[in-house]
Amino acid sequence: MSSQFEIESYGISDIGLARANNEDVWAELPSYNFYVLADGIGGHQAGEIAAKEAVLELCDAVDGFFSKAPIPTVDATSKLLKHGISKANTWVCSLAKQHTELSGMGTTLCCVLLLKNIVIYTHLGDSRIYRFRGKLERLTNDHSARQRVVSTKLDSKGEPIVKFKNVITQAIGILDTVSPEIETLSIQKGDIFLLCTDGLTNCVQDPDIESTLRQESSIKQAALQLVDKAKNGGGNDNITIVIIKVS
Repeated sequence: MSSQFEIESYGISDIGLARANNEDVWAELPSYNFYVLADGIGGHQAGEIAAKEAVLELCDAVDGFFSKAPIPTVDATSKLLKHGISKANTWVCSLAKQHTELSGMGTTLCCVLLLKNIVIYTHLGDSRIYRFRGKLERLTNDHSARQRVVSTKLDSKGEPIVKFKNVITQAIGILDTVSPEIETLSIQKGDIFLLCTDGLTNCVQDPDIESTLRQESSIKQAALQLVDKAKNGGGNDNITIVIIKVS
């Protein structure tokens, strides 16, 4: 059930500088080396509810699975994560239909589970998973499309200001069904896995994330440094980071 390695982890969620509330949620089940985070979508705190409910539903699924499967296989665990995410999606959709004030809520989600010498990971939306093994590698591709928005404001040359924003193409609670991609990789001693919401990646570029992970021997200090850098870069969203180190 457990990893063949010692696992160290640290997670932090910061409201940032521009939001009235924090719609990010993260959780861990250290006994099973399971780590998950979610970034809620929807106003009036509905996004926060979607994120919390999705994370709780998936954690319950993982806990129930391992309590009944003391020697699980990678294949069975991968199927469990896929089924758990599907159940979380059904639950969040049903809540939105039952309560009109929650209509339109949803959440991104990404998670990793370390099993023996394998990491199993999956995601929906634009929350990301990275691996640092000497250099930073992004393991996930955002489920989002760049949307062009033309502002009524003009720039210094008198031209309309063009902005681009991410439009989520797949997330929990948006559609009746979801299609999470489940991937596996072998683990090596010294590997670091980083889960984060776009509150980090919209303000801190990958090379800066890489240099922080390389320079900081403490994963806690690395996480705190990255939060500070996101705030210095604008801090226009909630910032949530989970770092897992294979010792």
